Amino acid sequence: MPLPISVADNTASAFPELVDAPALTRIVSAMLGAVAEPGRIVVAAAEALAGDARAVLASKNLEGVRISAVSGAATRAHCIRAALEGLQQAPFSTSHVLVHDISSPLASADLTARVVEAMRDGGSIVAPTIAVTDSVKAVDRNGMVMATVDRSALRAVQFPRGFAVDALAELLGRDSAAEVDEIAAAIGAAAHITVVDGDPDAFRIELPGDAEFIEAIIASRQAGPRGA
Repeated sequence: MPLPISVADNTASAFPELVDAPALTRIVSAMLGAVAEPGRIVVAAAEALAGDARAVLASKNLEGVRISAVSGAATRAHCIRAALEGLQQAPFSTSHVLVHDISSPLASADLTARVVEAMRDGGSIVAPTIAVTDSVKAVDRNGMVMATVDRSALRAVQFPRGFAVDALAELLGRDSAAEVDEIAAAIGAAAHITVVDGDPDAFRIELPGDAEFIEAIIASRQAGPRGA
């Protein structure tokens, strides 16, 4: 999972507690539900964030997760490349990887398992998607609403995403943008993308602005059904 230097401008997006766990550890815990081995999870963090990431993971007994400190510009693309390079030097072989994002802290372990299963079935690029339910409008260059877009064929792409290592490395090589979106790069390369069912809880958030909303969701889930 990348923690680029942009996160350093808003550390509240990764490290403060959301009820009982920060966004970072929530994501790592969900991934462990599908991956099982902490040593196979890599948090590729800008050098300025690596110490905080290590401390937060240790506070939740997740010391086995690998932290890769990324020097220099430490953009999202740099962080993902650093994670791939670290896995290539690991004492185990890796043919496929998951790419997660700090913006989706409520993505479930079941969602991760669906992506992993699709990779095991031969998918070299796997993306979870969910139907777009918001009303979508087409506007002109002046911002005037021109039409309502038929959303029946629209899908939002979520995290985590699965990639064959070679496929991800090629996509990163094709797209030099600092904040590369690997699925957008795959679409641009006309690559085949296997789609799996997404998760209503894997929506993108912005912290700290969405903290109260997220904490309310977590608290309601922990409380369980009324009367239970």
